[in-house]
Amino acid sequence: MKMLLQLIVSGMLLGGIYALLSVGLSLMLGVSKFIHFAHGDVVMAGMYMAYGCYLLFGLNAYFSWPIVLLMAVALGVVIYAFAHFTIGKSDLNQVLFTMGLSMILQNTALLMFKSDFKSVPSTFSSGLQVGGIYIAISSLITFVIAMLATAAFLVFIHYSSTGRAMRAVGDDRNAAMLVGIPVGTIDLITFCVGTGMACLSGGLLMSIYPTTPTLGSGYNLIAWVTVVLGGLGHLQGALMSAMLIGICETTSGFYLGADLRQVVYFAMFVAVLVFKPEGLFSGVNMKKVKRS
Repeated sequence: MKMLLQLIVSGMLLGGIYALLSVGLSLMLGVSKFIHFAHGDVVMAGMYMAYGCYLLFGLNAYFSWPIVLLMAVALGVVIYAFAHFTIGKSDLNQVLFTMGLSMILQNTALLMFKSDFKSVPSTFSSGLQVGGIYIAISSLITFVIAMLATAAFLVFIHYSSTGRAMRAVGDDRNAAMLVGIPVGTIDLITFCVGTGMACLSGGLLMSIYPTTPTLGSGYNLIAWVTVVLGGLGHLQGALMSAMLIGICETTSGFYLGADLRQVVYFAMFVAVLVFKPEGLFSGVNMKKVKRS
C-alpha cells in the first residue's frame, strides 16, 4: 500500500507539469480551432531555452522561467505570423503546416545543440519524507510552479476582459467580430499564451529529464491524449486528465516495466475515442474555453 501511495504522489507531481503542457494546446483548439501537431516540439524548444539560459547565465531551470517565457512569446509571434493563414481554412492545411513546423524546430535544435542528450544540473538533490512517502525537492518545486502557472492561466481566462474575449471568439468568431472584438489580436494572444505555457513546461521538465531534438514527438502524444481525455476545449478537464495520465504512467511503469509505462493511458485513449469521444470528463460541471 505504501508503494502504491508513493507511485500516486509521484504521478501527481508529474501530472502537474503535463497539465501545464496540455492546457496551452487545449486553448488553441478551443479559441482558434488550430490543430497543433508541433506542440510537443514547442515543449522541446522550451527545454533547450532553459538549457541555453544555463549555458549563458548559469541559471538552473527554476530561475530561468522569466527568460524562457519572453523567448516563448517571441516564438509564439513567429508561429502565428505563418499559422494565421491556415486558421479558418481546411484542417489539412493546419496539419501540414504544423508537421513542417515540427521538422523545422527539430532540425534547428539539431543544428544548434547536436543530437546528444543535454541536461541542466538540479540545485536540489535531497527529498522530504512525509508519512513514509518520499518527495523529491526538485519535483515538488516544479509541481508548485506548474500549478501556480496553471491557476494564473485559469483565472486569466475566466475573469479578465481578454479571457472573456478569447472565450467569445471560441464560441463564435463571426459574432465576436460583429461586436467589435479584434479576432486577429485574440488569435495572436492565444498563440503567445499557448506557446508560453508549452515552453514553460519544457523548462520545468528540463530540471528533471534531459532532452534531445526528437524528444518533442513523445510530449506531443501526451498533450493530445490529455486534451482528448479531458474533452476538447475543457481546460479543467485537461487538468484532471493530466493528473490521471501522470498516475497511470508511474504506476504502470513500476508494475509493467518502463517500456510499457504508456500502455495504460494509450489504451484508455482508444477506449475514450470509441465509447465517449466527447471526453472522459465531459459530464463534469465545468466551463469550456469556448463558452462565453
